[in-house]
Amino acid sequence: MVIVGDKDGNIFGGFAYEDWELKPNWYGNEKNFLFSIRPKLRIFPSTGYNDHYQYLNYGTKTLPNGLGMGGQFDFCGLWINSDIINGNSMATPLSSTYSSPQLSKKQEFKVDEIEVWLVKLTDKDPDEIPKGPKCSALDKNPAELELLEMATNKKMYSKEVREPNLLIDEEE
Repeated sequence: MVIVGDKDGNIFGGFAYEDWELKPNWYGNEKNFLFSIRPKLRIFPSTGYNDHYQYLNYGTKTLPNGLGMGGQFDFCGLWINSDIINGNSMATPLSSTYSSPQLSKKQEFKVDEIEVWLVKLTDKDPDEIPKGPKCSALDKNPAELELLEMATNKKMYSKEVREPNLLIDEEE
């Protein structure tokens, strides 16, 4: 799930049922959808018109680099440039993939905040998951985190947030 807050105060995003992969073509399935939270809470499911559900590309010169959902290049329901600072919602009057209107206040917007969440059932039995100190993906890649903070000129405030240890039988 990708949630974007733009500099004009709108909050919107998209849900991708399939895992995100770097590839220079559209993929995904009809379980994906776009949504808006502010100024109005709305969900925009797939229309079945085309299969342009999700797109993620980086490092190519011949195709757009960024994250897209719905529509087509230059007319996405939601597009975030690879710089993670600029984006657009060129779905006027409506995105062909999700029948969503323009999600941001202006067609081209500046990202104020962005959150990406993994929402997925685990295939593991909870009793088989190793117990121990919890860590974040940010802990495993500190150099990449610093580079991301420098590139976007934004501090990652959530890097210190951890899920509380709710195990009663363990001493802290």
